[in-house]
Amino acid sequence: MQDIGDILNNRVLLVALIACLIAQFLKLAIEIIKNRKLNVQVLVTTGGMPSAHSALVTALAAGVGQTLGWQTPEFALAAVFAIIVMYDAAGVRQAAGKQARILNQ
Repeated sequence: MQDIGDILNNRVLLVALIACLIAQFLKLAIEIIKNRKLNVQVLVTTGGMPSAHSALVTALAAGVGQTLGWQTPEFALAAVFAIIVMYDAAGVRQAAGKQARILNQ
């Protein structure tokens, strides 16, 4: 049971999760401003901007760098992981955009 307490005391993980939640709630705020209606479904859907995935991995890499040092292998691992996630997310969004254009024609 102590392991769960240790996870909850991990500040790097908590900051990364908070960054992800902030991005998701920003999606809700943008949806309200843009469409003038409350659509809470955007809180649980993937895709769109701001990217919750990108916010999560960027905060994770920054937290690892600040906590353990920018020259550590752990930061290198977190940074490469962040780059892969963001590159993949951009590729998926680009492919979805192309598919949407084709379907709309």
